[in-house]
Amino acid sequence: MENVFIVTKITNSSMTEFIVDWIYGNDANSVGGASSVNLSSIPLQDRQSVPVVQEFLKTKLGNAFFEEQDAIIANPATARPNL
Repeated sequence: MENVFIVTKITNSSMTEFIVDWIYGNDANSVGGASSVNLSSIPLQDRQSVPVVQEFLKTKLGNAFFEEQDAIIANPATARPNL
């Protein structure tokens, strides 16, 4: 089963700074975390939109992040990096 990235919660700290909770993985194994994100490049009305923020964060985090998460999921004993 393919791993997927899901935003579960968006909490604003200010008009531009948000804490985004996320889960990455599949039904068998997943990891989760929270990222502090500046969403000033997203229109104000879309900053609480899960699909918009999810796509923005996927792009911002980049392939290296998801490759690292894939390695963690493949070997849960791997030390979890600070996010």
